[in-house]
Amino acid sequence: MKLFTNVSLPTTSAAFKRVNVLFNETIIKISSDEIQSDELPEVIDLKGKILLPGGVDAHSHIITDKDPEKNLSHITKSALLGGWTSFAELSYFIPKPIFHLEDLNYWQELIEKNSYLDMAIWGNVDMASYPYHAEAAQQLWSHGIAGLALFYPSPNHHIPTLSLSEIMDLFLDIYESDTLFAFQGYDFEEDKEFSFQSQDNAIKKLLRRIQENPIHIPRISFYPTIEFLNSIYKRTDISYALCIGDLMKFFSGIDLDQEIELDDPEHQLFELLRTNKIYMLSNNVEALSLPKNVSQAFRGTTEKLLPYSYLWTLSELWKKRKVPLATVIKMTSENSAKRLGLYPIKGCLAAGSDADFVVYNPEKETFFKAPDGSMHKLEGSIEEVYLRGNRVVQKGKVSPPSGSFLLRKNSPKRRYNTTSWI
Repeated sequence: MKLFTNVSLPTTSAAFKRVNVLFNETIIKISSDEIQSDELPEVIDLKGKILLPGGVDAHSHIITDKDPEKNLSHITKSALLGGWTSFAELSYFIPKPIFHLEDLNYWQELIEKNSYLDMAIWGNVDMASYPYHAEAAQQLWSHGIAGLALFYPSPNHHIPTLSLSEIMDLFLDIYESDTLFAFQGYDFEEDKEFSFQSQDNAIKKLLRRIQENPIHIPRISFYPTIEFLNSIYKRTDISYALCIGDLMKFFSGIDLDQEIELDDPEHQLFELLRTNKIYMLSNNVEALSLPKNVSQAFRGTTEKLLPYSYLWTLSELWKKRKVPLATVIKMTSENSAKRLGLYPIKGCLAAGSDADFVVYNPEKETFFKAPDGSMHKLEGSIEEVYLRGNRVVQKGKVSPPSGSFLLRKNSPKRRYNTTSWI
């Protein structure tokens, strides 16, 4: 058992609350008064440093058929260094898709042997097993996967592409369920290549077929699409993510050598960030090696950003641009955990939550070299990271892998999570 003293805890206002935190694997108590315990805890004085929840990323793409153990280990280690403590793997290129319950066993073992952080996993739909595909998908959902990934077109020859009419049938088959779907792709029937407009067209066609199913779009880079999705949020259960790498290019000029970049010619995006109208931010990190000729619709960003991406959001959005800290936490941790059905176990600093902590010192500075070779100064530093009560990062050193496999605990539907959505 451990006891943090002199903790600065963020609140919904700009003020901080000075508290003490008693925890083991989970948070036992948070109090502004002295905490008494029957068991003598290890006392750790944070000396006024800020305690943040570990970052939660709703969709990584890091498991491939080439060196899956190496990819998983290397990338999750980089993420943990940067304060990310939970990922949900939405693999594009896995050679063994997750169609059935027995398919989960391999991936669970892979994660628990190699991952430095806790991981949930998205499942897949095998249209080739019609008419039993919906039943298998429901079984996966009932077991606790993060959701079902829908690709349009599929970037993986092991996963059949579902047409929009087949997706509609799937929605109808499981209409009574709160099953979460992730939709990524573009209108390839009309456009041979990915573009912002072709993605926008595919999303709008999908929404004509939607019932009450919660839908998540892993990466939006086109301001008109963001504006459209925000305009219909009251009538649908749809969410989306912005890529932190795109924001780093947009606000800090870091060149990630990508063909697709965030498009906001009128610079209206900042107002949405400031006013809590962006659902979540994601790294969208991709595997170390990708198959050749992968469409831009399914490309992510480099793992080299992971040790700095959470810190960058704090420095650039909160410290520099005065986006409320509570809003930054929602975008990088709380909302992702809620959408994945992991809240309040993850993404939360409250009694009963996992003791996943980032110890942030706002008084220091951090310098990092971006992938394009440019140097950047970030306000603040991540000094320590805790995963389920164990200190796993200290002074840049990382403990051996201790990640666990995560199963969904709660509903991802927005009506159950009203406090942190627009």
